[in-house]
Amino acid sequence: MNKKQPSSLWKSVTDKASTVRDNLGKKVSKAGNSISEQAAKTAKSKASEIEEIINNKTSDVGKYFRETVKESAFGKQQTNSELSPEIENDLEQEEIYHIFVAYQVANQGGTQKVTLKSGKSYNVKIRTNSTEGSTLRLKKCGLQGNDAFLVLHTFYNPELNLDRRMNTLIIHSSIYERSKTRCLEAYNRINVGLYVYDLAALNLLDFIVNSSNIDSLIGLRYTIASENSRWLGIDKSVEEVLEIANLSETKKNQIKSIYQYIKAADPLPKLDDFQQLNAMILNSAISSELKDKYLLASATSTALRIDMLIVDLIYNSSEINDNQRRKYLSLYQQIKEGVKVRDNFISESLDSIIIQAEIPRICKIVYKLLRERYFQIELELERLDREEFYSVFSKFKKVEQFIRQAENPTKTTNSFGNIAIQKGMLIEEANDAVVSGGVGVLAGVKVLKGGEALIGAVGLVAIASTLEMSTQEKIKLGITEEGNFSGAVAYSGIMNAINQVSWIIGDSGERKLEQKLDILGMFKGSQDKKQILQELETKLYSSN
Repeated sequence: MNKKQPSSLWKSVTDKASTVRDNLGKKVSKAGNSISEQAAKTAKSKASEIEEIINNKTSDVGKYFRETVKESAFGKQQTNSELSPEIENDLEQEEIYHIFVAYQVANQGGTQKVTLKSGKSYNVKIRTNSTEGSTLRLKKCGLQGNDAFLVLHTFYNPELNLDRRMNTLIIHSSIYERSKTRCLEAYNRINVGLYVYDLAALNLLDFIVNSSNIDSLIGLRYTIASENSRWLGIDKSVEEVLEIANLSETKKNQIKSIYQYIKAADPLPKLDDFQQLNAMILNSAISSELKDKYLLASATSTALRIDMLIVDLIYNSSEINDNQRRKYLSLYQQIKEGVKVRDNFISESLDSIIIQAEIPRICKIVYKLLRERYFQIELELERLDREEFYSVFSKFKKVEQFIRQAENPTKTTNSFGNIAIQKGMLIEEANDAVVSGGVGVLAGVKVLKGGEALIGAVGLVAIASTLEMSTQEKIKLGITEEGNFSGAVAYSGIMNAINQVSWIIGDSGERKLEQKLDILGMFKGSQDKKQILQELETKLYSSN
């Protein structure tokens, strides 16, 4: 096949973090209503041009994957974009979704249900022979009636026998025949777009693929398919709970909308309905591993929005002298990174400005938790029990009470307008976010560099808010006691993820295994690959 240069649009929709930095300070919205407002203006004039560019990249995707898979796997930014600045800006404002399509559907055609950020679902017709990177344009189905674009991902490829290569990789792995069978079954399910109930086998298969020398094209496609399978389990849980929830259709659509922003790894468009969604999933009967994955994704999307609001407040506050603004921003940067700062005039002034600001209360609670250094509480995460978690929960309760008493109630709001992207915002590190050109959670949920403490604080608030929810409110949301939600387990999971030591969340007796599952260390030539493989295989027969 005659290979062209890697498609400029694919670069744009997969790694555009550098463009975000180039456009700092411009009134470009990255989420919510601001996306739709800009998209409504640009989609009509650019729709046909954009679709043509995306479609032209189909034959080039193999070369692109081989050149960029390593950078994508570690969240590094790409800077070699071929689009003009004008087109780059337009693409940032388009409403783009990434979906995985089963092999047979991509090959023979069919339909697939897709839920958009409006909360509305559509049965989309998939064309025959839809290859990796193919696109569909949903006319006037997006936010505020603008067009929405679907970028398709699939294992189907008429020129590459991906099944044979994946099967060969599994068969030649140094594991038992029964383990190979379970890995093959897991692969077959992700290939046809189904949820893999055997998560232990899927985790083992992930390790086999990621630690192999398999072509990077297949490796990145595999990652998308594997992550899609896990999120199908979470999708199903959301649908089941909403089905029995005593909520209006409008409210259900709002919750579905929030969920799509989380799956896109984008900043939340508003900060009210997400707590109900958190409670629904954390109280569900899905595995703790999936709850941890969701909680980290939810905390990240929420943290991105909170960070944008606080940084924007510092940039625009009339109480901060222009000559001092940089110092305030530097101080906040240290606070959100978990660095201990001295209390002085600037820190005390920033405390007062944020607590009295007209921003959502959760922003103030999260900021205060960071100032109180919630993460310094000495806890044994390896065997965190309810009594130990109570220390963390008590910290949240004290902070929550302090904010309610100290803030001006008339300035507490959950609404906010368009926010300019400013230097120092965490969104700069969100390379996997769809608004930054990534593929959302299909790339895997990662902890953003520089946002560890902030994301942990948001996760704590999500867990605490779920625990505080009354029985009546739970019943209204369709929540049963089947899930047996544990705040201690949830907090241990997200803190382990933030510490980058937990690839698989298990019981206390499995902490040693988790400490060795640092995926970055593995790719840097870890000498324990064989041992990790053996321990993951052992988990296949100890977790059932």
